[in-house]
Amino acid sequence: MNAALRGFIEGREIWEVPLVASVVAGALLGALGVYVVLRRTVFVSAALTQLSTLGLVATLIAEERLHIETEHASEQLAVAMIVSALGALVLGAFRPRRLPAEATVGTTWVVASALVVLGASQLVHAAHDLGGLVFGNAVAVPASDLVVIAVVAAVATAVHQLFAKEIAFVSFDPETAEALGMRVWRWDAALFLTIGLAIPPSARALGALPVFAFLTLPATGALLLRVGFRPAFALAAAIGMAAAGGGYVLSWLWELPTGATMVALAAALVVP
Repeated sequence: MNAALRGFIEGREIWEVPLVASVVAGALLGALGVYVVLRRTVFVSAALTQLSTLGLVATLIAEERLHIETEHASEQLAVAMIVSALGALVLGAFRPRRLPAEATVGTTWVVASALVVLGASQLVHAAHDLGGLVFGNAVAVPASDLVVIAVVAAVATAVHQLFAKEIAFVSFDPETAEALGMRVWRWDAALFLTIGLAIPPSARALGALPVFAFLTLPATGALLLRVGFRPAFALAAAIGMAAAGGGYVLSWLWELPTGATMVALAAALVVP
């Protein structure tokens, strides 16, 4: 253990950026997860992750068809974020009266998953780029991805600070909000948009599994402690930070898969 710890400290230049990116993503997803859990829209994250993956697949196919051999990670991430954001806007604004919201989310996930599989089957040389978004690589996160995660976190924080009352009101009493003249679909779209923007860069850094876990486990743990609605956001963010940062360090010291270690630690922190 001492040798592993010494090696970890000496490798600061390697893990400094990825660790910070993991912590910021864990805090962002943990806080947003409070709405995901309370609104019972857990699988929205899965649907948006598949949509962002679909955007990446489309970009990779276009690059191969145009014979672009150099990697364009920033363009790939940008397209993934655009597709995820558009999907989030549609899922947030579209409320079919005859169907439950879960039906729309489930349909989106199934269709996007099928298109991802079909698109991936057409890839020849870029399968490793697809794996980068789906499985993540928290050990080697570039500084540019950290900047994107930090910017998204700042924007999401500003939106939820400025419009906290409106988003909370339409989330938990949409009928009354609509009766009072509030455009429920607009605030739902704003909430889903922040989630949709957070998922692609976080998934690229951590992987799809940790993203899904951080959108559910930290918020679940915070809500189980019954600390109140507003404090739950800070507590969920803290749990996400601890799980992401602690999981990263433990995976390095014990030579374990990074994403799975983060999820396991998050689950351990949630257990009452």
